[in-house]
Amino acid sequence: MKSSYKTTTKDTFINGLADFLLIPLTFIKLPLLTKNLSASEYGMWGLMHTTAGLALPLTTLGLGVAMSRFLPGEKDKDKLSEGFYSVFTIRIALCLLIISLLLIFKEFVALRFFDENIKVVELMTLFIIVNTIQPIYMRMVTIFRLIKTRSIIRIIDAYLPISIIAILFYFDFGLISIIKSVIIVKILITFFLFLYTFPRVGFKFPKFKPLKGYFEYGLPTLPASLGFWLVNLSDRFLVTFFLGTSAVGIYTASYQIGSLPYMLSALINFVLMVSLSKLYDEGKIEEVKTHLSFAMKYFLTISIPFIFGSLVLTKEVLILFSTEEIAFAGEVITPMIGLGFVFLGIYNIMKYILLITKKTKILPFIWLISLPINLCLNLILIPKIGINGAAISTVLSYLIAMVLIIYFAFREFTFDIKINFIFKSIFSSLIMGFALKNLTRYTEINIMLIIAIGSACYFIMLFILKGITRSEFIFFKDVIWKRN
Repeated sequence: MKSSYKTTTKDTFINGLADFLLIPLTFIKLPLLTKNLSASEYGMWGLMHTTAGLALPLTTLGLGVAMSRFLPGEKDKDKLSEGFYSVFTIRIALCLLIISLLLIFKEFVALRFFDENIKVVELMTLFIIVNTIQPIYMRMVTIFRLIKTRSIIRIIDAYLPISIIAILFYFDFGLISIIKSVIIVKILITFFLFLYTFPRVGFKFPKFKPLKGYFEYGLPTLPASLGFWLVNLSDRFLVTFFLGTSAVGIYTASYQIGSLPYMLSALINFVLMVSLSKLYDEGKIEEVKTHLSFAMKYFLTISIPFIFGSLVLTKEVLILFSTEEIAFAGEVITPMIGLGFVFLGIYNIMKYILLITKKTKILPFIWLISLPINLCLNLILIPKIGINGAAISTVLSYLIAMVLIIYFAFREFTFDIKINFIFKSIFSSLIMGFALKNLTRYTEINIMLIIAIGSACYFIMLFILKGITRSEFIFFKDVIWKRN
């Protein structure tokens, strides 16, 4: 295969190894937090992260995706520095504006969403600041394709805070202390990223020269990005508003398990923008199509069996990793959220067609349709059927976004989605689901062993059906072991 495939695939494997090492984190963090915090406190913890996530598109203004589009091919260090510090300055200014508003209205925010806990709101503003700065530097690490370093930082950023949290819980510290510990760790990691990228980026006072081009490219993606985050996160605020922080704690825990397909999507896609932009600009359209085809296939290879597995095992997994209260209230949520994130994963892959062809103005249109539908459904369903209504709204919104993006993307160019493979994956998943259903009757078998046996059944059946070929195994072996 062409060297560009191998470079992208090798970067993805390195990142994939990091993601593989991060998979246990969900199953460590979830029981650690849910068993040591009340449902209300866990709800506030989740809502703090939700608010920080919602602030990101408001500080980005599409400038992050513009950096990924224009800086990878930039050879002039002065222009690179100008681009970086122009974006950095604008984002910091916007971040300070947002946290100023939060501090002005902190009593109202605390009263409506954080059980009157003003201290959590104040700490949340610090969390938003570091959560804005750190991704800017991480994006530069990705642009420089320092994937090994990026992966190591992600692992440290994930496991160091949770280790400190475990120690704090052991000594009977509570929610405020663990929030402070997370902020301190993020500050230290951000400082390291500054030192690490400084030799490549340097320093200069920006003149904001490239911002016009960046905004022309990136601003049309803002409504899409903001719409996505509102669909993705607004349900947590509405659940809190109608049902309280305990309900959002239950919903968040179930949501965490159901969002695993999105982690898989991020694993596959994170280097695609850099790779596809370069290939497209060089006129290598067939290579672009091959990258997209492989990305879609391997995302569905993992996400399809996840849905079938979650239908059978959600309650057992939630009991193991959280509490019975969460398990019985959230067992329907997880597979529905999982299906929604499969739709979103497909959307994310198709989105790259519009990004590299600079048809970004279509993206806001998609979310301007999905967002009102999501909000209306949440307002109708949450008061009537509770957190299940929020899950239904999420699934339908992502389904609409997926259908629209496929329509518009394929007007630019098409690629092989491998329909035959999808049917093979579904059939293999059905066999796996049948095996899991029978294995769960034997309560003495460890749930993780059941998952391992089910996964083996799926991949063996998929290999028998030639869903994954021997040549692909050889290709991946070469990518992993061959030295550059």
